[in-house]
Amino acid sequence: MRIPLRKINPSIEILAIVCFSAFVDNLGYGIIIPFLPQYAISLGASDLDLGIIFASYALVQLVTTIPFGLMSDRYGRRPFMVTGMLLLGAASLLYPLAGSVPLIAACRAVQGLAASATWSSAIALVADTFPGRDKGEKLGIATGITGVGGIAGPLIGGVLSDISFNLPFLLLAALSLAMFVYMFFRLKVTRKEKVIETLPYREIIGKALRIRNIVIIIIINVLTMIFWGFIEPLMPPYLSGRFSLSATQIGLIFGAASLSYAVCQPFVGRLSDRYGRKIFIVIGMALLAGVNIVIPFCGDPVSLTATIMVAAAIGTLAFTPLTPLAIESLQDEGIEAYATVNSLFGIAFYVGYSIGPVIGALISSYFGFESMFFFYSLILVTVLLVSQAYLKEMMKKEEKTVIKSTKNKSKFSIKRIK
Repeated sequence: MRIPLRKINPSIEILAIVCFSAFVDNLGYGIIIPFLPQYAISLGASDLDLGIIFASYALVQLVTTIPFGLMSDRYGRRPFMVTGMLLLGAASLLYPLAGSVPLIAACRAVQGLAASATWSSAIALVADTFPGRDKGEKLGIATGITGVGGIAGPLIGGVLSDISFNLPFLLLAALSLAMFVYMFFRLKVTRKEKVIETLPYREIIGKALRIRNIVIIIIINVLTMIFWGFIEPLMPPYLSGRFSLSATQIGLIFGAASLSYAVCQPFVGRLSDRYGRKIFIVIGMALLAGVNIVIPFCGDPVSLTATIMVAAAIGTLAFTPLTPLAIESLQDEGIEAYATVNSLFGIAFYVGYSIGPVIGALISSYFGFESMFFFYSLILVTVLLVSQAYLKEMMKKEEKTVIKSTKNKSKFSIKRIK
């Protein structure tokens, strides 16, 4: 039986919109990876040109993520969510028309601008819509589905590009423009979505950076992305050389890891809603540090895939609670500029992702590729010690109410005694 759109729970519909928008955005990020470099080379692109094409995506986000976050807090989430899908659709339609390296780089830059617009508001919109203790579960759902889009992109792009060069772009354009139309008519500003009063940007950032939890989470993001900035480009050649795996087989390994991560995130988010964030972060870091060391010793693709899937599942323990903890830390200080502060985490992401390949290449050249896993485990141990020592667990709202009520009763009792 078909359910009329007007009967859909508004909060669930907003969550679905965020999830699908983020999925499509991440799908677009990876869909070009299997075939666009070869196409650019056929147009005369050098290695430097390829680097510029792929760097343009992150560079645009690095420049625009904080301004978009600030404007999202001031003017609302809807304009940026809608614009992000429209820009992604436009970039997708322009790719097949790009007949030179500069035009391809321009399309990738527009795609990065679309992602920046979408992500400046997506996570903040979930936090606005689910302000209670279930935000960890809902954020876990959103980020989990996003991860599925990231790994589905290369697989879908590889298959469709073998049929026709234009087909991956047409699919991406259809999905993003359909999402644009749906959001244009269905995404409404609810009473839970607050447009933040205009505050000086430096004041917002300054207040956020005085919160210890925020600083530690930013550090965790930078250190984590240093590792992934190295792993994503160099892990496939490593797997191909050691196990003679094809591109499809390598894609399946990454897909299995992404699926494991996506499936576990909502459950971990729900558990952290109930039992607290810090305990999962610390335990997750410890377990991940141990499993990470095992990966280089896997002697066949099956055991390697299983170990990576376990590592991905454990990774949800460490990383899923970070976003809700950050939001609760802001709420505790009376800061509701979620998108602006979330842009700080975006900056941390791009900084780590930019320097990761350089650091990883130096470590790999002197000590071998496998040593990178030991280096990452060392990072994780350092992070868990810092987290255990300095991360502050946020008190539940109902616990604050009980404490406040108890204090009031105590004051009343003292007055009566007097």
